Amino acid sequence: MDIFVGSLSFKLKESELREAFEKFGEVSSAKIIIDKITRQSKGFGFVEMPDEEQAKLAISELNGVEMYGRPLVVNESQKKERTSGDQPRTSSGGGDRSSSFGRNKPAGGGYSGGGGGYSGGGNSGGGGYGGGSGGYGGKPKSDYGRGGRDGDYKKGGGSKRGDSRDRDDW
Repeated sequence: MDIFVGSLSFKLKESELREAFEKFGEVSSAKIIIDKITRQSKGFGFVEMPDEEQAKLAISELNGVEMYGRPLVVNESQKKERTSGDQPRTSSGGGDRSSSFGRNKPAGGGYSGGGGGYSGGGNSGGGGYGGGSGGYGGKPKSDYGRGGRDGDYKKGGGSKRGDSRDRDDW
């Protein structure tokens, strides 16, 4: 049985966690979750015990017990099931930012009020801060690509990327 252990002191070591549960039976594994960046404990962990009876006894006996001045929260681990809306987090090494940033947002709407959202929804046209028409400084698509800095901020400027973000206008 997989057991969740929360409210762990940051001083607690995995060996101490294992020892606490071994008083109630065999422990397959004891793992404290560590933050990748800071290398500090996140304050929770998991203990795996093969015998369900022993695991339930450990849960009932250790829940609320103080270790290093903190009361433990011990209960059966809940397996997170993936729903159709969940997507594994992936990262791409550059490329078009709009394809991964805000991918769960529907195209349209957002800050532009017209042709696209904050991230634009990929390569579907429009998008960005002023894609399509409307939005903050957006120009109609037909005006894109004419270049130059002949327009002012309200007319949309003349960025060649078509997103109306001239740095001088900010």
